Amino acid sequence: MKWTLISDKIVRENNIEVSKDDLAQLAKQQLFGYMGMPEDSSGAEQSWVNEYVTRMMSDRKFVEDAYHRIQTDKVLGWAEEHANANDVPVTVEEFTKELEKHQHHHH
Repeated sequence: MKWTLISDKIVRENNIEVSKDDLAQLAKQQLFGYMGMPEDSSGAEQSWVNEYVTRMMSDRKFVEDAYHRIQTDKVLGWAEEHANANDVPVTVEEFTKELEKHQHHHH
């Protein structure tokens, strides 16, 4: 629930959108991934690829799942760009203590 509220706010405030082209690109990536092939970088679209993409774009479940996946990737990309991460070296013991602190906090 927290993630949904946070990501919805980031999407609204930063005009993060998922386009039809984003969905088609994901369908192509999945197709080539299933086939164990690198994505066709020549730019030449073969008709069977376009037919697959068209079929996937008419599948409501694919479109909903792909939309959420792409939106999440874009939100995380936005967060990565705007986060001020600080690397802090710690010992294994310090890390274990910190981990235990957070585990107890959530139970």
